[in-house]
Amino acid sequence: MKNKQSLKLHQAQHQRQAFSPARGRFVETLTKSRQELNVQLRSLIAANPFLHTVSDEVLSIQPAAASDIREDLLLQLHTGSWPCRTEAAEYIIESLDDHGFFDPQLPAPGFSASQIDDALRVVQQFEPFGVGLRSSVEYLVRQLESRQEALALRILTEGAQELTAHQTAALCQKLKITEDQLTHQLKIIRSCQLYPCQLNPASESYIQADVLLELEDDEFRITSLTPQVVVDRPQGPLSPELKRYLNEAQLTLDLIDQRNLTLQLVFRCLVRYQQNHLMKGAPLAICRLKDIAEDTGLHISTVSRACAHKYFEYQGHIRPVSDLLCKSIHHVSYSEIELHLRTWIAAENSADPLDDDQLARRFASLGVPLSRRRIAAYRKRLNIPNSYQRRQISKTQFCSAKTFSRRSNKIEVKVEKTGKAP
Repeated sequence: MKNKQSLKLHQAQHQRQAFSPARGRFVETLTKSRQELNVQLRSLIAANPFLHTVSDEVLSIQPAAASDIREDLLLQLHTGSWPCRTEAAEYIIESLDDHGFFDPQLPAPGFSASQIDDALRVVQQFEPFGVGLRSSVEYLVRQLESRQEALALRILTEGAQELTAHQTAALCQKLKITEDQLTHQLKIIRSCQLYPCQLNPASESYIQADVLLELEDDEFRITSLTPQVVVDRPQGPLSPELKRYLNEAQLTLDLIDQRNLTLQLVFRCLVRYQQNHLMKGAPLAICRLKDIAEDTGLHISTVSRACAHKYFEYQGHIRPVSDLLCKSIHHVSYSEIELHLRTWIAAENSADPLDDDQLARRFASLGVPLSRRRIAAYRKRLNIPNSYQRRQISKTQFCSAKTFSRRSNKIEVKVEKTGKAP
């Protein structure tokens, strides 16, 4: 008999990621934390005329500053021939505040007013541009002057009172301009930087949450804390260069929206898995990257990037998003194993503490076969000493308590005999 073989087609689905430049930009945006995204947006807004933000935290982010700005200013001073007294210029450089501004009202012992003025004019010629000025307003004026924005300069200098009182109609009437012109000029002013530099950057940056988790009426509300950006769409035809800027601004907005949606999707799935842990303090449920990827339909690498270096705020505490992930050990979450270890060791007899073999037998009785070595590894990860060390600690505490009790008894006997406390 001949064996007959037939070819049959079977359909199989495989998820693959097709890499493209747009995909690369999204991966880069998703990987960034909130602080890193703020720094990137700060530089993009400064270079793109159509991209703006309504978030103060982005505007307050300064470009990365070198830690030796003062040394660089002193180098510029000593490598040139300047019409001022060198010591006076050195005094001004050392007296600059954290943003590079100088207060002329500061006392300058040993220097005359004319010497300080001459040295200040010299320092204001150094790089970075704007160093040595008095305030952010003066720095804004210098930027508008260098960009030849005459109308924006008039609004800033002549309409400061109306701007502070939000009297836009009075300001338009005062300067004889339309509201559209005022809106456009205000955008030009907002595109300027507030500080020329950052002389003393903070050595330790605080952690900012990417997601805010709130519990209201036994329901979780998830809010993305990514800074908001807007795109100004001009009317009329645009040059090819402006079209390129507009397309780049729109792409940036789309990438941030896609990042927010991805974070929302992944974090909502995490919260659904760990609802009991968040609401009742129960141990973490088994939740792996693979489980999140299957539930959300995302690739596992996308889920990993959405969880890495991200933080969420809940009930006044900021925690890493990765804390909500929990591996399984023989179909039991690591969080439950950790809880059992802490509970058993806390309730043990301090004179005869449980060793790793006894702990392993207890886990085996629960249907979780764990070796002694694995128990020791989990115990070390929880900073729990071994049974011998716990026994020695118990003896030391007992001896200390016994010694203290003897001393107390001696003091009481002495007080009874003499009637006076020692």
